[in-house]
Amino acid sequence: MTDTLKSICEQCAHLNSPRLDFIPAQLVRHRDIIIRGLRELVLATSSESEKTVVVLCGILLEAILYTFIWSQQSYIAQRRGSFTFYPEQSLSNYVSIFNRWFSDVLPNAVLPDFVIDYRAIVHINRELQFPPDICGVASRDFLRILDSFLGEISQFPAPE
Repeated sequence: MTDTLKSICEQCAHLNSPRLDFIPAQLVRHRDIIIRGLRELVLATSSESEKTVVVLCGILLEAILYTFIWSQQSYIAQRRGSFTFYPEQSLSNYVSIFNRWFSDVLPNAVLPDFVIDYRAIVHINRELQFPPDICGVASRDFLRILDSFLGEISQFPAPE
């Protein structure tokens, strides 16, 4: 039996009860936006809305990476020598920064490059390049990846 989006989401502890300890206290609005997005994602899974789930997972992944990298600027700068966060960058850039500077301390959180492709399939010209069931595959993979990612980064403390 194929897993439904709803059944997959029900198994995703970090999507349903997120620990957002990596978000510093002063970033209240970031936290609120992520929590609202997670609630909407859980609702979209219950209606088996594959494309909506892909969109929301992409939005959430970007929001989480944006917030995480922004809050960890000094950590990255300490390791790299200097670092400036550019908030107008792309999801691809955020994934690259995260994987480069956190893969050694959070090896189970490394993000595959295909999440960027998944996010882009919402555009018809991209979706047409993939098999007909790509939104179903992407939505299920994205849920699992996002849940695992949240679980891993929740172990990384917010800077004080």
